[in-house]
Amino acid sequence: MEGSSFDLATATDISTILRQWEENHQVYSFDPVPWLNRLADLVEGETELYMKMDPDPFDDRHPSRSDPTGNLGHMLKTIFKRDTFVNKLIGEYSRENYWSRLGQPDRDVNTLNVAATRLLLDVVPGLEASIVFQEAEGLITKLFSWAEKAPNPLQTYATGLLATAMEVSEIAGNHKDKNMHLVPIMLERLRDILNVFLEEKKKEKITSVRPFAMFQSKSQLKDGTINVESSENRLDDEPDEDPPTDAPSSVEIFAPPKKKIRRRKSRRDDEIKTSASTQIKLDIPTVKEESSNSSWAELEVNLIGTIQIHPLTDSTKMIMIFRYLASLGEYQDLLGHCIEHNAIDLILRSIDLKITGDSRLAFEALKYLSTLLCHKRFVQDFLCSDGLRKLLVIPRPSIAATGVSLCLYFLACSEDAMERICSGDQRVVEHMVIFAMWLLECGHESGRWNATLFFAVTFKLAVILDLFDKNDGLRLLYNAIATLSIFNDDEGPLDEDKEYVEKQSVKHVCSSLKRYFEAHMIRKLQLLAENVGSPTNSYQNMVKDNMYDNIQLLLEFLPFRAKWPAIDRFLSLNGIHQMLKIIAMAYDWTFNGRSETVRSALEVLALVSVYPRAQLALCEKVDVPFENSAVGIHIVLGASEGEIVNDSEVQKAALNAIINCVCAPKYRIGDDVSNMQWGTKKKSRSPEDLLEKMWECVRANNGIMVLLQLLLTKAPITDADSIRALACQALCGLARSAKVTQIMSQLPLFTSGQLQVLIREPILQDKRQEHVKFQKFAIELLERVLGKSKPALNEFDYSLDRIRRADIVAQTRISFNEKQLLMLIQQHLLSRGFGIAADALQKEADLPYQQPRILARSTVVGTPGAARARTFPVNHGASLPNRTVSNCQSTPSNGPSNSPRPTVKRIKTPRALQKAVENQLAPVLKVAPDRPNNEAKPSASLDDIVKEYLMNQHSLCRNPMVTCPEFDLFVPHKCPDPKPRGSAPTNFTMRYQRRALYPPAGGPMGAMLDRHLVYSRYKPSRTIKQGDSDSAFTCATFSACEQFVMVGTQTGDLKLFNKMTGADEATYTCHDSAIFKIEPNRDGSLVLTSSSWRRPLSALWSMGEFFDLKYSFDDEESLEFSKMTQDKVVGTRNEVATIYDVNTGQSVMSLKPTSSNAYTRNQATFNDTDDLILSDGVLWDVTSGKVIHKFDKLNQQLSGVFHPNGLEIVSSAEVWDLRTFHLLRTVPTLAQCVPSFSHSSKIMFGIPLDKEPDDEGMHSDSSFRVLDAQTYSQIATIDIKKSIYSLSIDTDDLTLVLVENTARDDVYGDLSESIVRLYDIGRQKDEDQQAEQEEEEETDEDDDEDGGSHTFSEAMSFLEDIQSLQSDSNSDNGPLSLPSVPSSSVSSYSSNSDSDSSWITEDSDVQDRPSNDEDQGDNDVFSALNS
Repeated sequence: MEGSSFDLATATDISTILRQWEENHQVYSFDPVPWLNRLADLVEGETELYMKMDPDPFDDRHPSRSDPTGNLGHMLKTIFKRDTFVNKLIGEYSRENYWSRLGQPDRDVNTLNVAATRLLLDVVPGLEASIVFQEAEGLITKLFSWAEKAPNPLQTYATGLLATAMEVSEIAGNHKDKNMHLVPIMLERLRDILNVFLEEKKKEKITSVRPFAMFQSKSQLKDGTINVESSENRLDDEPDEDPPTDAPSSVEIFAPPKKKIRRRKSRRDDEIKTSASTQIKLDIPTVKEESSNSSWAELEVNLIGTIQIHPLTDSTKMIMIFRYLASLGEYQDLLGHCIEHNAIDLILRSIDLKITGDSRLAFEALKYLSTLLCHKRFVQDFLCSDGLRKLLVIPRPSIAATGVSLCLYFLACSEDAMERICSGDQRVVEHMVIFAMWLLECGHESGRWNATLFFAVTFKLAVILDLFDKNDGLRLLYNAIATLSIFNDDEGPLDEDKEYVEKQSVKHVCSSLKRYFEAHMIRKLQLLAENVGSPTNSYQNMVKDNMYDNIQLLLEFLPFRAKWPAIDRFLSLNGIHQMLKIIAMAYDWTFNGRSETVRSALEVLALVSVYPRAQLALCEKVDVPFENSAVGIHIVLGASEGEIVNDSEVQKAALNAIINCVCAPKYRIGDDVSNMQWGTKKKSRSPEDLLEKMWECVRANNGIMVLLQLLLTKAPITDADSIRALACQALCGLARSAKVTQIMSQLPLFTSGQLQVLIREPILQDKRQEHVKFQKFAIELLERVLGKSKPALNEFDYSLDRIRRADIVAQTRISFNEKQLLMLIQQHLLSRGFGIAADALQKEADLPYQQPRILARSTVVGTPGAARARTFPVNHGASLPNRTVSNCQSTPSNGPSNSPRPTVKRIKTPRALQKAVENQLAPVLKVAPDRPNNEAKPSASLDDIVKEYLMNQHSLCRNPMVTCPEFDLFVPHKCPDPKPRGSAPTNFTMRYQRRALYPPAGGPMGAMLDRHLVYSRYKPSRTIKQGDSDSAFTCATFSACEQFVMVGTQTGDLKLFNKMTGADEATYTCHDSAIFKIEPNRDGSLVLTSSSWRRPLSALWSMGEFFDLKYSFDDEESLEFSKMTQDKVVGTRNEVATIYDVNTGQSVMSLKPTSSNAYTRNQATFNDTDDLILSDGVLWDVTSGKVIHKFDKLNQQLSGVFHPNGLEIVSSAEVWDLRTFHLLRTVPTLAQCVPSFSHSSKIMFGIPLDKEPDDEGMHSDSSFRVLDAQTYSQIATIDIKKSIYSLSIDTDDLTLVLVENTARDDVYGDLSESIVRLYDIGRQKDEDQQAEQEEEEETDEDDDEDGGSHTFSEAMSFLEDIQSLQSDSNSDNGPLSLPSVPSSSVSSYSSNSDSDSSWITEDSDVQDRPSNDEDQGDNDVFSALNS
């Protein structure tokens, strides 16, 4: 039937057997039993070999994944690829009517069912139980029947298959009643089998003789090697003798090198010998490679165990029953049966390896025990049965010891159980801790995980924490991650499963370390409370529920020089660096526990950063595998801005770590300042020195920028308020540094009132509690930045400018004319009908006569003459009591009303002041009802009220002055705007008229106003369009001779266009990718080009008779000539700047910063004297190649350029002083703009960067900015309706060239709409110019005939018109100093200038400069126009 050439009994190839089966299984007389048995034999043989490799018993992965090189996984895959065979095996061979359906009822179906279930049980590791058992109709029902009533081995095989099926919760729920029926049967059957099994083991123990037993010494029999004749394994009540030196005992599978092992053992031995009262005598089977004469046959059963499927053994029967019970152990409905049949007793008898000798049986029993320990009732029964002692005597290493790890973890989850254990026999507790510590180094990942989780849960118990520290447990916990392959540079790429397992280990250890240090923190707080001694002291209730609240308490109360052994040990193990490595490497991880891992690591850093030494460790560099080294604070800051993991909890954990470093108090309780000696050889560090170092470290790693960006965060909306509050708290700590305060005081967040907008409302209304914290720290931050206490303003409604003005007002001495005040009083008396009193005041004070006047707003109340008393809320600046006054009646004056009066001019009383005096007098003069005779006792004088009124007027001044002249009560007060005497008017016509009196520009600031007028107007003069075969334009500049426009294209070509005609003169192929930068030298002999991505990235070309490549620079992303001599170029490659000699092309110097700012658009640049280089925010000395200063990073993209004045650096919106390295100012207009200066150095242009940094050269903004390079005031924003790629200005500052492309989603826009356009500076665009620009028509013939000099001719004609109209003015107005514009544009510019003249006061240097020198210097801008 099978063929004479095929011998089934000797076949070993699964594929061959299955192929033969497929050829023969449809034969009528085919008997599948031999085929199934042969397959089962082969699978069982490979399974036994697989188990001898000691795989993780809790690893339920397919064998092909856990052991890719093994044959078992290959066998299982081969079997399940044969769908016909698998369907037959599950759907037909497992039926009781298989033979009857084939018409062969006489054949034995039981044998077939046994063979089928046996093979099915063997291939369970490759089964997908949720699919197989649900799709097979009737299989589960048949398995229940066989497991209950069938004879063995079918009964056992069915039980094993049911165990696999019941692990699927859906299947278990569908067969709940059947399980209720079967579980008690299984428990009773287990008891019967166990009794028989133990009796047989006892008989074997009596009759068996161990081979070569006579060669074993007595000492070896006592010290714990395998000895079946030894006394009962137990934890004795009293030690009979000292334990052996290697007593705890075990083969340390994953341990450090041998030297470390010996050192650790000797240390532990010393600890055991010095604590005789807690010694434990352990008769525990161990493995001793040095002296053991045991055979592997004896050790295998105790270490690994076996499962013999065929022929069936009692051990296998019990294993299958335990598996079935373990799959149902968590269901509460079945607990009654477990209690009734005393399942705990069955388990404890099964794990006694001294009797059973089967580690695999013990492991399955422990798995069942772990499921029962989820229930409190069984935990108590387990402890009452002295189960913990029996767990702890299980030999290690063994597979059963790995099962103990899971039981210990579930025990730890029960707080009542752990409290009971810790309050009991301390020797048991110590042995439990030692056992768990051994598990931290065992060979199974699951054992290490469970032990790590056990300690994570139990660290809060003081007994376990002490034992853990006593036995150097922190080193073992640290080694659990330090030895992993993912942190080893030498290891190759790991397979996916191993990498996942190691990342899970990292997650568990980080969580455990967090609990460890949290427990130590609580203990440290308790010690501080105990040391105070007074029960009423605030220390007694200092321990909080929130971890971060406790951290803040420790920061405040922990002495600076206090010792903390746990953190010291962690530092000696290099633990902080390991945590930082985990955080940095998690950026590239993808497993689902990444956020939790990073958060736990950051919380560990937050806990240990309370300790000063730990803070110093964060300032050190960390070597990250497969990456460049980085400073620890830099990694934490990256996590705080969501760069590593975009998770709000991770961000908050990182911010808390930063807060601990920068917000620590300068002086702590308990510090003895006298001990801070600096005269000794070894200087001791003070808290202030540490804080200065931390502040500087955070600054150097761009902490200010990161924290300021977090203040503006709005996502995720649920945690944005919390993140803002934490970031603001960190900034408050940083603001204690004078350098940081100086930088912050110039930022728009404080100068423009942005912070007050954030203070007003929370991002999410439900988070008002977090917003209150933010408000608290924001106000504190403002106080520290200003260096003052809270101003007398609304605390949520002030900016730096308002506070400055309020400070000036507060220092102003108010004075006024007292006679004017008496006249006001006289007028008030007359208006109220008190004529006699008014006459008396007039005579005594010698006041001029005033006609009586009744206020129109006064009304009579009650009786005629009774005036209503009006109330007015007293200004918050005056401290006046709030009293009441009754309505007072006035009687007509009895004085002579017709007596002659001197004729005087009537004085008009300001109604505003009169009203204010009346209303502020009212609450002051109010009288309490019970005061006798209604005598009013004012609490403030009239002088105070008037001064308050004048002070309020003074506070409204835009530019208040401290020293003011006497205030006039009849004229509203206003401080004059600061303006130099004889300043030029803002109107151009008036300014031109004054040139004769104030040459050459009509007065101080005149040249500046002329410049603003000229550079606010641009008129298109020439358009260069791409040809049909040309690619898009990317950049443009003027040639050195000013006759050509040099244009770079997307395909790497360099084109020369005639400036006057726009004709294409020449085309050169320079690169294979888009050119984004072209720079010719001054004599036009050399040209630098830089491209986007294909090598060479940059090149130097000679432009003589021929256009030739001189040198290529493959890796330099950008090149730039030196400014003065132009004999050098500086190249940029990421953060590295390299200086090259132009003549040789050789590298002269390479400048690489130790800490990179990582600007995305970094371009190294020389200063005007070629002495300095700025690259990546670092200032270098070209001569020595040393770093001079590193500027704080306040933007992500632009490193900065030197200002032509040689005193400043412009980096995006920030302007830095080169002399002091202080932040001079921020210019929001220049934010994210590439700056370029005119050749006169008086005007600055800015082109906004694109919104997507990854798109090289792409600018999405359609406007460029024009600013005054001296005052940084904005002159104009010119919108051209297209994306700007490049801007350049000619040497005469008369013409601009722009590359304009239509904005599209792709990088370089629409190829058909890429143009280069030239603009005339100072000319107004005509009304029809816009339409002409869109249609790209030719320029007017007049402009062509002028040859580009139309600006000068138009200016001359305009000036002649003005001179003819001004016949009375001086005709000799000096030489023409600037180009003019048509008269139609003068009025519009004047109105704009009048409405915004704040720029005049922004630069005090300009105001104080002598007018003649300033005007002469400013006028040089237009000297080219005068020729």
